[in-house]
Amino acid sequence: MDVLYIGDHKLQANEYFVGADSFKVFHQKVRDYEPLLDTLRDDADVSVDYLDGPDTMTDFPRSVEELAQYDTLVISDLSRGTLEPHFHPDTMPGPNLLRIIREFVENGGGLVYCGGWMTFQGYQGVGNWHGTPVADALPVEIRPIYDDRVERPEGAEATITDRDHPVLASVEESLPVVYGYNQVAGLREGATELATVDGHPLLAVSEYGEGRVLTYTSDPGIKWGLAMVDWDTYDDFWLDAVEWVSPE
Repeated sequence: MDVLYIGDHKLQANEYFVGADSFKVFHQKVRDYEPLLDTLRDDADVSVDYLDGPDTMTDFPRSVEELAQYDTLVISDLSRGTLEPHFHPDTMPGPNLLRIIREFVENGGGLVYCGGWMTFQGYQGVGNWHGTPVADALPVEIRPIYDDRVERPEGAEATITDRDHPVLASVEESLPVVYGYNQVAGLREGATELATVDGHPLLAVSEYGEGRVLTYTSDPGIKWGLAMVDWDTYDDFWLDAVEWVSPE
């Protein structure tokens, strides 16, 4: 399987105060522990390319044909604006990357879309994925609100609702506790809910055109996924998820 993974990044910048003035200095990209990326890289049957936020702005495939070199696209904790970098040169006129993703799925590509502070609507609406072409392809409805995050620092139990689905083939008991998630409006018509948290969709799948899509409304890494990253079934679960959405 050939996978393109975008998102899950941070940038380090310092702010200095000198008298009445202040200024910020960009320092470096921050490489956190990204277990899903490590899982994909460690599997002999998966070839994965990774783009962080700044690299996504400049290096994301500029056509459906370029993106179709991959079987599956993984989007995790990445804002919509990263794929609409109107402040960069050569972007206007230019390709609509969100439409390219939707058409990629329509034509048979796979999409794994994970939650976080920068996906769905996210932190103070910065994710802002509601109403986008990508949102059209998801199995869940994104709520058109300012902030859809639900923080659960005490932990919230996940409930499996369709244990027979191939995505859950490696899961013997339940999915791990989550410490936060993006609350969506519900399922789209034709979607299948595989697990819930607090009665809301946590894991859902659907077909869109010729392609398949999986959404996980929590984070596959820390902090919301603090229990998941220590889960013995982590690798098998995510590899099953990516395999299910990938074209046969």
